[in-house]
Amino acid sequence: MSSALKTPIRPEDVRHFKVGDVVYISGVIYTARDTAHAKILSDSQRPFSLRNACIYHSGPLIVKDGPTYRVIAAGPTTSARMNKLTPAIVKEGATTIIGKGGMSSEVANSFSNRCFYLAFPGGCGILAKDRIEEVLDVYYEELGFTEAVWKLQVRDFGPLLVAIDSHGESIYERIQTISRARLS
Repeated sequence: MSSALKTPIRPEDVRHFKVGDVVYISGVIYTARDTAHAKILSDSQRPFSLRNACIYHSGPLIVKDGPTYRVIAAGPTTSARMNKLTPAIVKEGATTIIGKGGMSSEVANSFSNRCFYLAFPGGCGILAKDRIEEVLDVYYEELGFTEAVWKLQVRDFGPLLVAIDSHGESIYERIQTISRARLS
């Protein structure tokens, strides 16, 4: 199944998706890596809401052109680095996590009918850039351009593979189970 979603994405929007489905997203997404996750969670005056938010594990390459910003590349970063903080991000209301490489079973369990994980192909930073229409804002710029949170307007961002669905099913766990069985 291939579907187009528009942000904000609500918990009820993700529930019918299953591992293996393909999704394209249009609307607003936020980039966040390790340091940004910690900053977001510790900031009681957070400048944006996580409610129904789409978080993209990416440290985009962005340059400033006069008063505006220009995206050079925006590929995904390894999501497992955010395993520890992602359940808290989901608890705060995020419904969509995009990245590469998968996440832990603890993270998958935290999704509980309200969030899913979408895998973006690694090495496709230019493809991602081509789906970004505009840089809308930047938060926590003091963390550096790579770690800052970038608010991006995207159109048909993808293809994104549902790799962990909102019911805790994980393509990574399936592959691991099949691999173990074959090794025995």
